Amino acid sequence: MHWGNNLMILLRKYLHISSILVLILIPKNNIAQTFDKHLFSNIQITESDSSKLFFEVESNTFIRNNEFFGDIVKGYTLLGFNLKPMLLYYPNSKIKLTTGINVLFYYSIDTLNVPLVFSFQYKITPKLDFILGTINGTVNHKLIDPLFDFERYLYNQVENGVQFLWNGNKFTADLWLDWEFQIFQDDPFQEKFNVGLSSLFNIMKNEKYSLSVPFQNLFRHEGGQINDCKKPMATIYNNAIGLSFRRKINTKLFNSIRISSYWLNYFDLSPTKQQKFDSGNGYYGMLEVFNKSFDILFGYWYGHNWIAPIGNPMFESCSRTNFFVKKPYRATISNKISYKKEVSKGIYLGLRFDSYFDLYEKDYEYSWSFLVNFDGKFLLNRR
Repeated sequence: MHWGNNLMILLRKYLHISSILVLILIPKNNIAQTFDKHLFSNIQITESDSSKLFFEVESNTFIRNNEFFGDIVKGYTLLGFNLKPMLLYYPNSKIKLTTGINVLFYYSIDTLNVPLVFSFQYKITPKLDFILGTINGTVNHKLIDPLFDFERYLYNQVENGVQFLWNGNKFTADLWLDWEFQIFQDDPFQEKFNVGLSSLFNIMKNEKYSLSVPFQNLFRHEGGQINDCKKPMATIYNNAIGLSFRRKINTKLFNSIRISSYWLNYFDLSPTKQQKFDSGNGYYGMLEVFNKSFDILFGYWYGHNWIAPIGNPMFESCSRTNFFVKKPYRATISNKISYKKEVSKGIYLGLRFDSYFDLYEKDYEYSWSFLVNFDGKFLLNRR
């Protein structure tokens, strides 16, 4: 009974805060959106861009404050920016070449992380794109929180490898290889890469309703044969399959609502087991409401022996920084509130609030973020 009372108090608190923010911030005319959609990259190749050269600048300035006090994750603050100046050339209506750099800078730290950006994109068919080099990564993969940590969008924006993107009416898919760390002969460290598949099958879709089956997979590998490293090879596999229902509601406050339910699995496929758990699973249920400027997500997570190397660590069953901390069973209520506003063409201001309530430990933890995103594309030549 005590557990149930705490749950109801927390839900009422969330609903009260969300209702106040909705009434203050939401405009009357809205368009349905997906959470974090304003952060997605536009990589489409159009026939009108053929033989054109563009200069594009993408940037995001951020402050993210994590007020975490539990044993799994400790609190910290990130303050910095990503700046990505690029040249885009379209030799014809099916190919795009991109080259540039991505500058990651943390304020008060005098070092820069400046990886090169280069990619070859080929539209094989109207529905299938192939990318080699710098791929369309991070939040663009559209993975759920237990599989992918949003924070990687801030500190690990550049993913390099190979990618296939299928965009059809009934089926969409993103299949990619992200090679994080290259090794050479006798290097004293391991290679690291991720292989992922994020797909969605539409069972039913019309102007008012949609019913779909999302299927998401991730392999994380650390190892190598040519290196001189005593650390055992590690391969971890995570997957999630779910059912998602969305309906347009067209009210003054919201224009769409989505209910999703996922079953997740974790397996340690390493020859020599090094993880605290060899396998695990979890359940993740979500209720989301959307409009043009304001999105809300309520989530419930139940996990048993859950490990996900690039997932949100708040859902894991053990700590990544404290070897002695493990909690095989986790039950968490989460809430995400996102507000974004386009203050000028290509410039977005964003506010984000994420919170987590541990139903077993009775811990309440949260983070808030402020982001400024810019995306400008300028034509340098004319046909």
